[in-house]
Amino acid sequence: MRRGRERYDIYCAPCHGLDGAGEGIVSVRALDLQEGTWTPPTSYHTKLIRERPAGHLFNTITNGIRNMPAYGDLIEEEDRWAIVAYMRALQLSRNAGIEDVPEERRGTLR
Repeated sequence: MRRGRERYDIYCAPCHGLDGAGEGIVSVRALDLQEGTWTPPTSYHTKLIRERPAGHLFNTITNGIRNMPAYGDLIEEEDRWAIVAYMRALQLSRNAGIEDVPEERRGTLR
């Protein structure tokens, strides 16, 4: 998970943001320029993306999609899978309910 976060922060966060909502610094800057050519990145927290199989996310990182470039030549296969695992953790953190927290830890939450 640590490796996935490290690689995510390098390759994905500039566009998708640290939280995966699609508001990274590159995206924010492109929108500020208002040139009309920027396609905002997809948020990982939409129902569509949350329901995609892990293999689909891996394929997107590997081969790109729409305006997103392919990272298959830049990111090792194992690291791409680590990024997918970290993306899933981001999704879970945004959409978790109290039932997802181990019962013995629930009392520590505010």
